[in-house]
Amino acid sequence: MEARFLRSLFVVATLLAVPAFGAGYRTQNFIVQASTPQFAKQVGDAAEQFRSQLAIDWLGSELPPWPAPCPIRVQDAPHLGAGGATEYTPTRRGVRDFRMSIQGSQVRIMDSVLPHEVTHTVLATHFGQPLPRWADEGASTTVEHHSERQRHEEMLREFLSNNRGIPMNRMFMMREYPSDILPLYAQGFSVSRFLIEQGGRRKFVDFVGETLQGSQWTHAVRRHYGYESLSELQDTWLAWVASGSGPVDAYVKNRGPAAADVAQVAAVAPTGDMSQSNGVTQIAAATPSPQRQGIQATLASADASGWYMRRRQEVAAGEVAEPEPPQSFNKKSIRDHGLARPQPMQTIAPQGVPWGPEQGTVWR
Repeated sequence: MEARFLRSLFVVATLLAVPAFGAGYRTQNFIVQASTPQFAKQVGDAAEQFRSQLAIDWLGSELPPWPAPCPIRVQDAPHLGAGGATEYTPTRRGVRDFRMSIQGSQVRIMDSVLPHEVTHTVLATHFGQPLPRWADEGASTTVEHHSERQRHEEMLREFLSNNRGIPMNRMFMMREYPSDILPLYAQGFSVSRFLIEQGGRRKFVDFVGETLQGSQWTHAVRRHYGYESLSELQDTWLAWVASGSGPVDAYVKNRGPAAADVAQVAAVAPTGDMSQSNGVTQIAAATPSPQRQGIQATLASADASGWYMRRRQEVAAGEVAEPEPPQSFNKKSIRDHGLARPQPMQTIAPQGVPWGPEQGTVWR
């Protein structure tokens, strides 16, 4: 029996009046309803571009056209909180009937909300089923604008310092959204980024895909990233976060990704640098210094000549209201994917990570 699946809001809307859906625009894979014909066209053309480029980046090739276009309902206003939701129907032969709602300022829709939601559709199409919650939201957050990613990292440090961190063995097993949803987004993004920067997006997709085929998380993380257990991954990730979430070099277990993967790492890393010799990443011998130069290029925030930056610059800049915590979301159970059996109980200490004066950060 078919079941409907609803992606939760990745940032929930503020309670402001929104414009009516007054204009439509159709592309091969999307039907957009927005406040004006001009913005409907901008969203539709950008959605096709994101769908094409993100599929290449995550999967290595473009997706075939969907049997039916995905409707996108757009609500834009200068001070409307950024958010989105994507709904689809899983079947035994894959997923179909995508439906998307997005909202926020035009700037934030174009540089964060739309690529986030399109990433959901790309990964769901590829796997033919819902992904684990942390990986789906974490991967999708990596393509947002750097200001949104930075906000998640700041929230993560607060959560870890206030006993709201999620033990790895519990987070990896989640098949629906928890009531305390924001830590899942922040931690899922951080862990996804930590793994992606070690081998690229395609390696991450292969890692998650192996567990969807029935492999245990411990086996998959050992095979793809070299960590002997989720506990070791958790300890290593926490040490990386405590050091400032900079370059991952000193925390890598499987050393020497292929040149293609190194290029992907450079394309997504919000911070950190990597040197290459004959296509092999050189691993730093010591903990990265906070002063090291970071790589700034990302899908959502590329150099000024890139398509993503040009698209963002086409939209008039404006102030965006701070998003508020979620008020509600639709939680639905995910079918049994053959996810790993539970690992021995892990915990994250109330302090989360050893924050100290050397990090130069004071948390509320």
